[in-house]
Amino acid sequence: MLEFKNVSFQYEGEDFDIIDDLSFTVDKGDFVSIIGISGCGKSTIFKLIGGMLRRKSGQILIEGSDVSSLKTPAGYMPQKDLLFPWRTIEKNLRLPMEIARIPEAEQKARVASILKEVGLSDYAGKYPKDLSGGMRQRISFARTLLTDADLLMLDEPFSALDALTRMNMQEWLLSQWQHLNKTILFITHDVEEALFMSGKIYLVQQTPIHELEVIHIPMDYPRTRDFMARPDIIELKEYMIDQLKRQVIL
Repeated sequence: MLEFKNVSFQYEGEDFDIIDDLSFTVDKGDFVSIIGISGCGKSTIFKLIGGMLRRKSGQILIEGSDVSSLKTPAGYMPQKDLLFPWRTIEKNLRLPMEIARIPEAEQKARVASILKEVGLSDYAGKYPKDLSGGMRQRISFARTLLTDADLLMLDEPFSALDALTRMNMQEWLLSQWQHLNKTILFITHDVEEALFMSGKIYLVQQTPIHELEVIHIPMDYPRTRDFMARPDIIELKEYMIDQLKRQVIL
């Protein structure tokens, strides 16, 4: 699905490449988390995939095609839902299609379909203020799905939620992923979140990012919280926390 081939990137004004000759792959249908300390370059990887930044060298391919040649390389879900408070949920979801001048009847049909998919059909006429934090993130996910991209990039989407809502959203997202057969690349700072949700974790061990350590999670789907108490999972958690702590400069 996704391939980085010797990719480098340098921010203007910096004297080093934050992404340095990086190569990795993501298979179709995978749920992969990228985890690392703040400022290590995780979100830069997303911006390179989405075309928001231009790489210095190397190739980024999605299903064999360079991302620069694709109209919508991937769907992107940011940390904040970014819903306009003066537009209803339906009109928030329709906005990208309005800009693309898609016929109104098609806009309404697609929004109705996606709201049904995420279980929020009754909220089409509501405003963002009328929704809980979890509901707003489900709408943000619905908007990401409307890109029709097979690769979805989720950038710490649950970081602002309370602990219980966050756990519910993790379980909800996993059910959506299994149902929709999408490929998900997920950024998080939360080691437990990465372990619970991912088939593989790519651990950033240093900046500049030259390589990603691949950690395979020894558990099939569907999952329950019980597996987090397994000795091998606890060992993985402690290993990852130790690797991240070594990078923090106090």
